[in-house]
Amino acid sequence: MALAWGVHSVHIADVADVRQMTAMACAVAEREHFATAGQTIVAIAGMPFGESGTTNLLRIATV
Repeated sequence: MALAWGVHSVHIADVADVRQMTAMACAVAEREHFATAGQTIVAIAGMPFGESGTTNLLRIATV
């Protein structure tokens, strides 16, 4: 994914649910200056969380 324009990959430690994952993604995007409040980001993850090879979730969120 790092070869695609505008994609920034971040590995996040264990999360409990999609809501927490989304909040962490928004916080990282803002902290690392990839997005500002009001902008839209796309978060991609795998469920169940922490299990390799399960990328099956795409979440669109507003920072």
